[in-house]
Amino acid sequence: MVMINEETQLDSALQLKKYVRDIGCPESADIQHCLENSAVIAKILAEKIRTDTFTGLRKLEFLLAELSEIPFFERLETVQVMLNTLYKQTNVDEGFSLTGKQNGVLACHNALCTSIFIRAGKKEWAEQGVRWIISYFPFDRNEPSNWQGKDLFQRFGGCVGNSPCYDGVVKSVKALSEYAEKYGELPGLRTKLQQGLDYFLKHRVIFHQNNDEYLYDDLITLFYPYPYRTNIIEALSVLKTEKLLDRPECQAALDYLKTKQRSDGFWQAEKIFMKSSWVPFDALKKPGMWITDEINWIFSAVSSR
Repeated sequence: MVMINEETQLDSALQLKKYVRDIGCPESADIQHCLENSAVIAKILAEKIRTDTFTGLRKLEFLLAELSEIPFFERLETVQVMLNTLYKQTNVDEGFSLTGKQNGVLACHNALCTSIFIRAGKKEWAEQGVRWIISYFPFDRNEPSNWQGKDLFQRFGGCVGNSPCYDGVVKSVKALSEYAEKYGELPGLRTKLQQGLDYFLKHRVIFHQNNDEYLYDDLITLFYPYPYRTNIIEALSVLKTEKLLDRPECQAALDYLKTKQRSDGFWQAEKIFMKSSWVPFDALKKPGMWITDEINWIFSAVSSR
């Protein structure tokens, strides 16, 4: 791959990601070379994992969520073991639960697991999470859910109440979008996806529906990749994939993101969640190669005005 020589300051996994986005699929040997020589991947795979606690399983989920940002991550044997472990420990027939029990299904974690499985090519596993989203997770205010598990309504403030948890909505819409792009239709998927996208637009991505206040601070905080929390970058990336960034409802969020660009042209990570369960891709408050690549990709879709 030409990029190996030209961009030696970039982690090889980021080189691979940029190549896939800009050019296409590299040769198999080049893919393997990039995966095996990435410092970021090596750090993630060196992390110790336990599966007998909620926080231990959440760490496994987070690490796989990070790895899933890298094309072909599923080709690594260790990753296959991690994927099988996550599925075995979280599979509760309908959706995914970090407690291993139906009562424990939470919208953000179900969506995270689902997106990981989509990206890893585990279609049947992913379908289980997608069907849960279509059937049970509301994408609008005052919309009921007939899910029987109590944590969805109670734990961490509840994913469902007068309004659905915005983190859960963004991550669930992202899962539906990526499933549809990779595997096509499921009954109810397109209608549900459209409802979720409409909900983003009603909020102009980052605002309260009826005023110009930001929904919450983390939503306008820059970080990449994404744990259970979502942010402006992840939400805009979904709208980019769905070719909606030219909608006027997106303009204020895009303008906000532009204001965060450093004078040297880069963007920087502003926060790391759950440091004991997370491997940072970029150092805090320094020029961020990964986060800048992600934001540049978002802006590459926007028509110049």
